[in-house]
Amino acid sequence: MGSENVELCQLVLEKLAFGENLIKTIDKHRDLDGVQKLKRKIRQELNFLSQVLKTGKIKKEHVQCSNLTHFSAVIETLNQVEKCLSVNKTVMLDDRKITIDLICDDGLTWMKVIARNAKSLSQICMGNASFGVRSVLDQAQDYLDCAKVNPCLFQIPRVVFVFVNGVERDLATKIENLGIIVNNLKLSNISLINKVNLDVSAMLAYVSSVCNGSANLYDFSVHVLAQQAEWERQRPQKPILDDFFAGKKLYCCETARDSFISIVNTVGGPNERKRADDLLQKITVLPDLATADNNVQLIPEKRLTVGGKIKERSLTIFTFGDRIGAVTVTSNDGFVRAAKQQGINFVVFIHESRALTEQKELTRAIGKRS
Repeated sequence: MGSENVELCQLVLEKLAFGENLIKTIDKHRDLDGVQKLKRKIRQELNFLSQVLKTGKIKKEHVQCSNLTHFSAVIETLNQVEKCLSVNKTVMLDDRKITIDLICDDGLTWMKVIARNAKSLSQICMGNASFGVRSVLDQAQDYLDCAKVNPCLFQIPRVVFVFVNGVERDLATKIENLGIIVNNLKLSNISLINKVNLDVSAMLAYVSSVCNGSANLYDFSVHVLAQQAEWERQRPQKPILDDFFAGKKLYCCETARDSFISIVNTVGGPNERKRADDLLQKITVLPDLATADNNVQLIPEKRLTVGGKIKERSLTIFTFGDRIGAVTVTSNDGFVRAAKQQGINFVVFIHESRALTEQKELTRAIGKRS
C-alpha cells in the first residue's frame, strides 16, 4: 500500500470517528422533529465510508466531498439556537424538495447553514463550478420562495443564512438585498457566558420608542422607520434582549456610554431619555482599556485594520467586550462580517436594528387606526 493510500485510509478513519461523535452529540436532541432523519443521513455517510475503506479503493474525493462537515455545522448551530422546532425539514417548491436546515422561533425563522469556505461560495456564484451545482444565491431564492408559500401564524417566516466559514462582503450584500439575514456561526455556546457587553446599537434598540409600544401605534413616513416598525410588529426585539440579559451581568465601556448618552440627548424623546437613564443604572461602566484590576477577565487584545465597516468607535467597543470575556450584543453585523474577513471572530449576539423614534412620532408619523 502506497504512502498516499495510507494517508487516505487514516483520513477516512478520522472521518468515521468524527461521524460517530456527531451521532452521540445530537442524541441530546433525540425528541426534536427531524433529528432521527438527520442521524440516518449521518449513518448512511459512515456506511459509505466504511465500505470504501473495506474495498481499499479510496479517492481524495471520498474524503473531500463528505457531507459530515455540513452535518457538523448544522448540529453546532442547533446547539446554539433557542426554540428550535425542527431540523432537516423538507418542504415542496413546485415539484422540487427543499431542505430547511433549522426551523426556530415557533416557526417564524428558517435557517440555512453553509459550511463551504467564503472564496468557494463566491466562485460558484460567478459560474466557476461543475454543471448542476447551485449557488448560494439560487438557494437563497429557493428559501424565500418556499417561505412565501408556507406562512406561519399569518406571517412569512424570516430567512437567516449562517455562514460557518464566513462569506465575502459582496456576496453577503447580494444575499441581504434579497431580504435574507446573514450571520456567522458564533465561536462557542454563548448561553454559558454570563457577561454582556452592550454596543451602542443594543442600548438604542432597548430604549427606543418603537421597541416599547409605538410600533403598534404609528405609521411612519420615513421609509427606514416604517420598515423597522413593521419588523418590530413581526419580531419584537426587547423581549429577545430581555431573555438574553436574564441572569447576566451587563457591561459597557466609557466610549459606548458616552456615545449612547450623546445620541439620546440629541434625537431622543422624553420617554426614551428616561428609559436610557434607567438602563444605565443597570450597567457597569468600565474604562475602554479595562484590565483584570476591574475584576474582569483579561484576554489578549485582537488587532484589526480600521477602514470600511471597521469604524474606530466600534473597534473600541468590540475589543472591550473581547478583553473582558463578554458577549457583545449588537445590531452591527457589518462590523462582525468585516472583522471575520480579517480573521477575527468576535463572540456576539446579533439583534435587529432599531432607531430612536419618539421625536419622529410627533412630526413624521400618523396614529394607526384601531
